[in-house]
Amino acid sequence: MSGPYNNPKLRPTMQEFLEIEGRQRLYACWDRVFVHTDDTKAAFVALQDCMNAAPNTKPRGVVIVGDSDTGKSRTMTAFRDAHRPQPDPESEYAEHPVLYVKAPDDPNPVVFLKKLLDELNYPLNYNAQPADVRSHTVRMLRNCGVGTVMIDEFRDIGNERMSAKLIDFFVFLKNLINEVERPFVVGGTRSVVDMIASDPQLAGRLDQKIELRPFKIAQFVKVLLAFELMLPLRNASNFREDERLIQEIFTLSSGYIGRLNVLLHDACQVAIESQEERITLSTIDRVRGRSITPLGRVA
Repeated sequence: MSGPYNNPKLRPTMQEFLEIEGRQRLYACWDRVFVHTDDTKAAFVALQDCMNAAPNTKPRGVVIVGDSDTGKSRTMTAFRDAHRPQPDPESEYAEHPVLYVKAPDDPNPVVFLKKLLDELNYPLNYNAQPADVRSHTVRMLRNCGVGTVMIDEFRDIGNERMSAKLIDFFVFLKNLINEVERPFVVGGTRSVVDMIASDPQLAGRLDQKIELRPFKIAQFVKVLLAFELMLPLRNASNFREDERLIQEIFTLSSGYIGRLNVLLHDACQVAIESQEERITLSTIDRVRGRSITPLGRVA
C-alpha cells in the first residue's frame, strides 16, 4: 500500500482496497457495500428460518415487499452472498444453501425451471420435454441441498395481470414448492401481496410478509453513518460533523436506501477522481449536476 491513509473509520475488510487507484477501486469492492437496517435484519432472520427449515410438504415461505429503491434486491443478494455454494466431499454436487433467480418476464414454468438449473450450474443442453425438465430440476434441487429459493422482481410476472397463463403459473409454483419441500421467498412491490393472496393455496406457502420501508430522518442518520464505515475513501468524510451535508443527502435520496446507495457510489467516484478522497457538500453538488434523472424523484 502506498499510504498512509487517514481513514480510521473504514472497516478493516475495506482497507485493502484503498491502494487501488481511480474507478477501479469501486469496481473491485462496491458489491461489498451493504448496510443493515432494522428491516433488513428482520428479513435476514426470516430468510435464515427458510434456509434451515426442516423438509415439509407444506413449507411456509416469505414475501419481501416494498417500493422501488427500498433495497429488496440488495437484501436478497446480500443474503445469497453470505451463503455461497460449498463443495460436498461425499457427493459430486455442491451444496447450495440459497438459490437466487429473477422472475422470468414470461410466466412460463419451463423458462423458470431452466433459470433454476442455470443457477445450479446444471443446465439442460438438449430440448427436453416439460415433464423431464421439471423432474430433473426437482432432483437437482434435492441433490444440491438447496435450503431456499429466492425469486426476485416478481412484479415482472405480474405484468400479465391475472391472465389464465399467470393463474397456471401460480398453480405450478405452489405444486413445485410442495414437491421440493423447501420454503420459497418472493420479492417485489406491494402488488405482489395482492397477486399471491388471489390464490389461497399459494398464499399458504408464502404466508409471512417482510416490508422494507424508506427511512425517517432519525433512522436515516444511523444508516448514513453506517455507510461511512464502508465507503472506500482514503479520508474520513465525518458525516456526523456536518448537519447540512446529512440533510442534503437525505433530501436527495428521499430516505430510500437504493437511491442513497447510488448517490454515495457516484459521490465516491467524484471524491476519488478529485483526489479529495472524502465526501463533502461540494461533492454532492457535483453529483447532482451530472445526474440525468434528478435524484430525490418520487418512485
